[in-house]
Amino acid sequence: MEEDGGGEPQETTFTGTPNAAPEAVPAGAFDQQPQVQYASKSPWPIIIGAIYSLFQVLAVLASLAIVLGGALLSGFASEVGEGAAEAGIFVTVIGLLMLVLSSAGVYAGILMIRYKKRGIHIALALLAIGVVMDILMNIAMELPVLTDLGMSVITRGVCALIVAIPLMVSGIAGQMED
Repeated sequence: MEEDGGGEPQETTFTGTPNAAPEAVPAGAFDQQPQVQYASKSPWPIIIGAIYSLFQVLAVLASLAIVLGGALLSGFASEVGEGAAEAGIFVTVIGLLMLVLSSAGVYAGILMIRYKKRGIHIALALLAIGVVMDILMNIAMELPVLTDLGMSVITRGVCALIVAIPLMVSGIAGQMED
């Protein structure tokens, strides 16, 4: 025996006009849509960042050699002569400062490779610090400041222009993150 559950039978009713034509679409309504364009990122930040990082790795190795040389100089101060201990400490401190700045340069290059504008800013700041350190080293070694200053500014200026290429080209700068 079948029971129908006690409810009343339900009817299905569809309303509307079957096969109704859609409303007219204005001509050119879909022509105004912006096209999606996929542009590949420029390789220049990667190239410049990699070159900058490689040179900074060389600077890290050179600064490690300076730190080691300063430590050896202050270690053998009794055999070298008078004032060698102070000179060794001075060379070690300069080497450590160079090590920190070179490590920051490697970090800046890595940021450039990752399309970060901050890497370019750090690299430019390090180039400016390099000019100041050249002046201070000439003063410390009692050398004429102005003769070496011009060459230092020119070489670091050219490096700064090369490093800043991604910021100067608007298409590349738009692809980089802050």
